[in-house]
Amino acid sequence: MIKPLQYIVTPTTDEDFNKGMPYVTSSMIEAVNTCPRWGIVHNVLGKRFTTGYRQMALEAGSLMHDVFAGLNLLHIGIYRGFMDHMHFHGGLLFGKSRWEFVWADATKKDINPTMDSKNAFERLVFSIIATSDFYDDPNDRNRTVANIEHCALELLQYWMMCLSPFPIYIEDEKDHTKPIGIEMSLDAVFKTDNGRLRCIGLADVLYQNQETKAISLGEYKTASSMNDAWRMAFDTRHQITLYNALLQAYFGKQEEFNTILIGSAIPVRSTSAPVQHFTVSRDQENVQELLRTFFFTKELIEYYTHQPLATPMFTHSCNRYFRPCSLLDLCTAAKEDQFQMLENMVIEEAASPSEQKAMIRNM
Repeated sequence: MIKPLQYIVTPTTDEDFNKGMPYVTSSMIEAVNTCPRWGIVHNVLGKRFTTGYRQMALEAGSLMHDVFAGLNLLHIGIYRGFMDHMHFHGGLLFGKSRWEFVWADATKKDINPTMDSKNAFERLVFSIIATSDFYDDPNDRNRTVANIEHCALELLQYWMMCLSPFPIYIEDEKDHTKPIGIEMSLDAVFKTDNGRLRCIGLADVLYQNQETKAISLGEYKTASSMNDAWRMAFDTRHQITLYNALLQAYFGKQEEFNTILIGSAIPVRSTSAPVQHFTVSRDQENVQELLRTFFFTKELIEYYTHQPLATPMFTHSCNRYFRPCSLLDLCTAAKEDQFQMLENMVIEEAASPSEQKAMIRNM
């Protein structure tokens, strides 16, 4: 019989935050468990070989998350009628000048848009893409500006038909400066008999049942193909469990959680649905699995961070997704050369887009 791990989860205090209490993310845990050496060097230490290659999947996914956030702001402002909330949080999410430009561009022919104002919403979507830093890469024919625009229009159509009525959480309808459930940063500490564990994440959207006030997580994903294998991966993925567990720090403990997964395909393909959404469930047993995995991995990270070249190398991962690992040159070099190669690697100072947003203390 496996003894349940007793835990409480509370928001990270200002003291822990200001002292820089170490944290883990779901992507960090996944990377270390895929291959400890790759995860420690790449995700924990943030080291990279200097290359001219862009992370196109990350860039395209980040831009589509911006589009999704923009559509959810329309729900707050146009569908729910809280225009002050929409503009205030639009300025926080996009930057004040960018949001003002995007909104002016969207409403130049329709000063007072309604939920039927598809043309205005299309202009908003195109403007979000046009004001981003994304540009075409000749080495990637799938993640192009044109394909992203096509994907965004399909998402807009699906959002208007299926997702726009989903009520997004608003903390205070009378105070537009209070949090709303769009790209909410999650930063909390699990306290157990095994110690403390700080985790951060970013909730794409929080839906709230207007009668029961129950909160449901909404997660937006992009993929090259949304087949059965892709969908089934979310039945166990720790990221979904983590975000639901973290939400308990703000909304109270729950026994069961429901998450709405929304997916878009880039590029849009004629043989499959361009957008879909479905529900996945979690419970406290899943949280137990999460905590066991995260505490196990935390020990690996703490032990090997200061000796990364001694970290175990999982060779079954060297050609994952049919691509050679980015650290292959390091791992195949002679031991006496590896230390110099590691020293010469570039440290990526900037966190991922989602990690940067997750560190904003807005709750």
